[in-house]
Amino acid sequence: MAKRVYRSVARAESARETRAEILRAAEELFAGRGYTRTTVAQIAERAGVAVNTVYTSVGGKPALIGALARESTDDEAITESMAAVLAETDPRRILRLTAEGTGEVTRRRSAFLHVMVDNAASDPAVAAAAEYAVDRYRQRLATIAGRLVTLGAVRCDATRTEQILWFYFGTASWSTARELGWDWDETATWLADQAASALLG
Repeated sequence: MAKRVYRSVARAESARETRAEILRAAEELFAGRGYTRTTVAQIAERAGVAVNTVYTSVGGKPALIGALARESTDDEAITESMAAVLAETDPRRILRLTAEGTGEVTRRRSAFLHVMVDNAASDPAVAAAAEYAVDRYRQRLATIAGRLVTLGAVRCDATRTEQILWFYFGTASWSTARELGWDWDETATWLADQAASALLG
């Protein structure tokens, strides 16, 4: 029985590793070649697996882009950042942690974000993945907004607070900062200060 359980665990771990390698290959190729120009065969070759393995492990291109969206919104940096924010009682510190957390995830997931921005208008699967990622992003900002409201720190309601957080910490703000050549720390400091001026009484 013990050997059978061990083999089962080993197979499951191997399957997870294979899936992770496929997703890495897909992300690299989508970012480098573009979503529409990338084929499942190319992804399989980059991942070092058979084409059929891509389909059985994840699926076709729509499933791959969807899986990448879910993976990007479950990044461990998000979990760590949210835990720190919800444990904090200083509103300015909350905004600073939000800036640092959103910046770190944006930096780590920049390749996938470029795929979504570049292809969302031309492919329904990418559009759906982008919508999912944005919804999850804003849900987390809504949680942070609720924390600020509970602390009595802001001069507007939770809905408006979430909108202001999205204005300063959403993908567009980080993208603009990168286009301007600002570094990550500089951007986090500036965004946190601007959000504090807009929100805190």
